[in-house]
Amino acid sequence: MRCCFGWMSAAAIGVFVTLLGVDAAAAELTIEVSDPGGAAARVSAPLEVEVDPATAKALHAWSGRVELVELGQAAAKPAHPIWAQWGMRILMPPPPEVTTVWVPVLRFLMPSGPAGQRKFLIKASPQAPPPVMKAATGNAEGCLLSEEGSPVLNYRWQPVAAPTGVDPKYARGDYIHPLYGPSGEVLTDDFPKDHPHHRGVWWSWPVTRWKNEVRDIWAVVGVWSRPKSLMNNTDGPVFGEYRAVNLWKWGDRHSIVGEVVSIQAFQQAGPGRFVDVELELIGHEDGVAIGGRPHGGYGGFAFRAAPTKEQKIVRHVDPPDVKPRRSWLDYSGLFPGGKQVAGVAIFEHPTNPKYPNVLLEYPGINCVMPAFPGEAEVPIPKGKTLTLKHRLWIHPGRADEKALADVWSAYANPPKAKVVKE
Repeated sequence: MRCCFGWMSAAAIGVFVTLLGVDAAAAELTIEVSDPGGAAARVSAPLEVEVDPATAKALHAWSGRVELVELGQAAAKPAHPIWAQWGMRILMPPPPEVTTVWVPVLRFLMPSGPAGQRKFLIKASPQAPPPVMKAATGNAEGCLLSEEGSPVLNYRWQPVAAPTGVDPKYARGDYIHPLYGPSGEVLTDDFPKDHPHHRGVWWSWPVTRWKNEVRDIWAVVGVWSRPKSLMNNTDGPVFGEYRAVNLWKWGDRHSIVGEVVSIQAFQQAGPGRFVDVELELIGHEDGVAIGGRPHGGYGGFAFRAAPTKEQKIVRHVDPPDVKPRRSWLDYSGLFPGGKQVAGVAIFEHPTNPKYPNVLLEYPGINCVMPAFPGEAEVPIPKGKTLTLKHRLWIHPGRADEKALADVWSAYANPPKAKVVKE
């Protein structure tokens, strides 16, 4: 179910939900999930299911106390409640557009269990869930997302000044740093001496074209990502989210691209933590294009790791004749302050243009990326949207191929799920 509105506040949406027609509270609601290979259950992957207006009304009335109980012979009593978080998938372009596409959804982490068909009762819990994931704003260092008080990531939305000893021209914003590991260690680097324009987990392109001129948002030369508005920051028992609008300013004056970025970090409930980053790039002018570095191809969604010991980089791309074709990149090592080896795996969504893109590694400078679009240029026509989706999987120890394959499968081909009224 999808509804289109002009811009609405959260309170206004709540009023809208209470005015929806049929009352679903009287019906028993269940979620039927088909996880044929069991990959999502083995890694406790995020799962999303759309809900209809009546179900949205019932869930809204429960004020966030949404709990799942598995039904059937295979059900086992979990050590902790299976919380679900209801909300909206919001598709909103940056100003001057005002139309919002609002999709009611329920999100949860797939609990461990058998492969195949599974069924969960949706019920109102007698107790409120703990605010596990907290997406705070107002931090001088950025937007800090935490789990039960422990930091998960910091989204540096506002411009960050270069530290003492670094050329001030490298000031920039719109990236993730620090990204934290399983034992609280910092996994990313920022303003490294060898490449001071590198910055944690970031998304930018060495070739940023407007008509006949090329500048470089990757190296912070002539075009910058500037904050426009923080559309949403979400807390909850399952995930925390930031959704922000940024403008790519040519000469720091003229907007050539509108960027909407969504960063979702999920509770750690299985062998690792999931962080999803979705990017929507909307052309504001004719003649805009992005591309990788000529004669190198690097650019796109990049990870600059903190200096590590015992570094190991694994790149995997299935041969062209394999269907479906899997692709991932895993970087692991002993990070400063870490108690043991930890790693970060990067997955491109198969709907990304040119998937699978070339996986580049630069071990000497602790940098890896799926390099989209390589040495080619991809246009972003005025009024059109280019969407790029990536998933990070933060894990303790070395990740084996089977676990990485499960994470890929749960992302590329998630279990089919639907809400059923009985």
